[in-house]
Amino acid sequence: MKKPFFDHLKELNTRFFVSISGLILFSIIVYINYSYFLDFLISPLKEAGYSVENIFAITIYEGFQVKISNVILISLSLLFPLILINLGFFIKPALNISSLSFYLYFIFFTFLYYFGIYSALTISHVGIEFLLSFNENEILLRSQNYFQFIIRIALLFGISFQFPLLILFLLNKNIIKVNFFTENRSELFIFILIISAVITPTGDPITLFVFAIPMYLLVEIMIYLHKKTK
Repeated sequence: MKKPFFDHLKELNTRFFVSISGLILFSIIVYINYSYFLDFLISPLKEAGYSVENIFAITIYEGFQVKISNVILISLSLLFPLILINLGFFIKPALNISSLSFYLYFIFFTFLYYFGIYSALTISHVGIEFLLSFNENEILLRSQNYFQFIIRIALLFGISFQFPLLILFLLNKNIIKVNFFTENRSELFIFILIISAVITPTGDPITLFVFAIPMYLLVEIMIYLHKKTK
């Protein structure tokens, strides 16, 4: 039975309210434990051979501004899967999939998203070291620019790692046939390399392949899972 339009609107408003409330509460938790999250953001810089002494602020209020910005972005990044599933329940009837499939997609999405963020924080030091190697003078990084760079890369990795899941969804919906991928594996790998070149912060081959190879393997796993379910 279809719901009236205003019932849908009321449900959507409720889900937005829950999402915003959760984001505010989690932001408070992140703010209280900010030093713990800061260590994760600084770790790529340290692994590249630098330290917090290489980070500076220009204005008096920049430290506070960066902290608030980081708290909001960290909270939004970590809660993104939960916010998405909350809103996903609203559009679930239009997707025409079973509840089991819906939850399985969410589990895969969450795993790939956090795996992407973890991968970004793990390998981004290679890109940082590569980029900073072109500077012959003392390295000084503005705090605002550094944290924006790290968080942006982490989010890009987390979102781009949904590509294998998108392929699985398209295969399960018969929008694309599995033969299209199995017969064009070389083209698929080249396409993933192109995506990797856009996403990764540098053009060095190490970072490129460290990102592309796991992505390609995940795509192969999704193709295998699709075949097993048929």
